[in-house]
Amino acid sequence: MRRVALVAVLIALLARAALADSHAAQVWNGPLTRAQAIALATSQGFEVRIARAEARAASAAARGDRAGILPQLSVAGTASDVNMPQLGMPVARQSYVGVSLAVPLVNLPGAARARAGRFSAAAVSGDLSAATNDAAFAAVQAYDLAVLAGSVAAARRADVSEQRENVRVVALRVRAGKAATYVLAQARAALASAEQAQEDADARRDETRNDLLTLLDLGLRSRMTLADGLDPEPFDDTLPSATARALRQRPEIAAARSRVDAAASTLRAAKTAYAPLATLSAQTYNGASAPPLGAAGSQIGVTVSLPLIDGGARGAAVAQADAELAKAQIELERRELSVRRDVANAWRELTAARRNVETAQTGLVDAEKTLQVTQLRQRSGKGIQLEVLDALAVTANAREAVLRAQARFDIAAAALRRAAGDKL
Repeated sequence: MRRVALVAVLIALLARAALADSHAAQVWNGPLTRAQAIALATSQGFEVRIARAEARAASAAARGDRAGILPQLSVAGTASDVNMPQLGMPVARQSYVGVSLAVPLVNLPGAARARAGRFSAAAVSGDLSAATNDAAFAAVQAYDLAVLAGSVAAARRADVSEQRENVRVVALRVRAGKAATYVLAQARAALASAEQAQEDADARRDETRNDLLTLLDLGLRSRMTLADGLDPEPFDDTLPSATARALRQRPEIAAARSRVDAAASTLRAAKTAYAPLATLSAQTYNGASAPPLGAAGSQIGVTVSLPLIDGGARGAAVAQADAELAKAQIELERRELSVRRDVANAWRELTAARRNVETAQTGLVDAEKTLQVTQLRQRSGKGIQLEVLDALAVTANAREAVLRAQARFDIAAAALRRAAGDKL
């Protein structure tokens, strides 16, 4: 028994391990480009997969609504053996197979509901397109932030290297009696501060990498390298052109319009509930019985119904549908205005980012020149240590400012494309 129990436990553990592996995230080893990150986010991102499932559900619901106005065909079989010779009931046996057909002739509410279902499915499809666009933009953001963090970490390592060189030079001057001991302490303190900044930058690099892997549904054990750098491409566009494209092709607006159409169709369905319904039905049967009751038969008929009094249910349904239509129209107006705002804000951000790239690059050139001059003055004995430390700090910050400005410009350009409904 003990051996059987051990075998059972082993089987359970293996099954659990296999189940865990089947749900494990994909491991990505090697270089990852920005385009690959976008492709992964738009194909297997969590929000996209949820939206895709909702779109399938809405499409199935639309097919269900449409089925209500289509002909219905069914087959039924009956077999009985009555062997109760009491109370005047005969002993009988029956075996029959029947076929029934129902064809809606007049069903205005059902037709309107089917139309509303189609528009609702189209709206959810628009939500899926919007989720895909958002996932692509999120991938660009996460990728650029990871690249930025890696570049900042590299820049901070360069700053540490320069601070160590400064400590070495100052130590030589102190030993030669050309500088006071406290000057060396200042240099070492600056080096410690630079090393702390480097450690913070390394931590941020690892955190943004984990954020990117999680966004793309990739395992954190992946040994991924970022193949693309921060090299902003020229972006030529105009605000009116971007706004016009956004109003024409943003999926959020298309989804809102489809919901207005769906609400209008729902209102029509509520109003047509006062109309009569007509259904054509036909039935045929074949079989045998003892005593004989007939081997075959059929019937055909038309049923017309007209609801007269329902206690106000139809009036309440019309009022509710009318309110839902008003809400859908207001939501469409809100989304159109929001799209205009998104484009205007993205355009303003892009303009600021472009200018900041230029000023940051100019500031870096000036900082590097200043650092060269102060180092020369230090070696010639004409400069003071505080000038060198200040120049080193300014240069390190200027390098990071250029990197951040480049990342900001790239993300701003992607944000404008997303706001305009363009493909990233």
